Amino acid sequence: MKNLIIIGAGGFGRELFSAAREAVGFGEQFRVKGFLDANPAALDHFTGYPSIIGSPEDYVPQSGDAFITALGSIASRRHCAELLKSRGGEFISVIHRSASLGQNVTVGAGSFIAHNVVLTVDITVGRHVDIFHGTEIGHDSSVGDFAHVYALCSIGGSVKIGCGAAVYPGSRIVPCRTIGDGAVVGIGSVVLLNVKPGTTVFGNPAAPVEHTFGK
Repeated sequence: MKNLIIIGAGGFGRELFSAAREAVGFGEQFRVKGFLDANPAALDHFTGYPSIIGSPEDYVPQSGDAFITALGSIASRRHCAELLKSRGGEFISVIHRSASLGQNVTVGAGSFIAHNVVLTVDITVGRHVDIFHGTEIGHDSSVGDFAHVYALCSIGGSVKIGCGAAVYPGSRIVPCRTIGDGAVVGIGSVVLLNVKPGTTVFGNPAAPVEHTFGK
């Protein structure tokens, strides 16, 4: 059995811990060992959580350890994942039992699929991807490494979400569109056209804006 260590003990980390206890394989394939966080006091005002056992910068993976990141910043997630991997760390996915994964859906190592997510058929989810509760993604779509798709999004078929992109809650993306690498789709946006890499869009219909939130 793997000893899962959650990187990040903030709000996202606490949510992931709760979801992990209701995930496929919990108690049989993995258990939660604790958190890594640069702030050793991050859980001081909370009860019922496992302890912070170290910092991502200092922790040396032990036999049986497995990791998953729980950090809102894509840059921080990438840094910590690459750092622990360089030390031999193994990453595993956490998929809530209520999520629906159809035929030919693949989920990469280190990814988190939250409750009531629907991934219909023939979908590829990359490594270190987070897809939050209630989001639906249609057939023949793909989500690139380190992308972050927030809650209650509706994503049509044959949509490509690039590496390191962020799609914020309540967004809608029509079929056959591409969200470029590192792009940001603002909360509640309706995407009718392709989004260029590194661009932030917002609104209905979504249009480019000057903003760096989520990168």
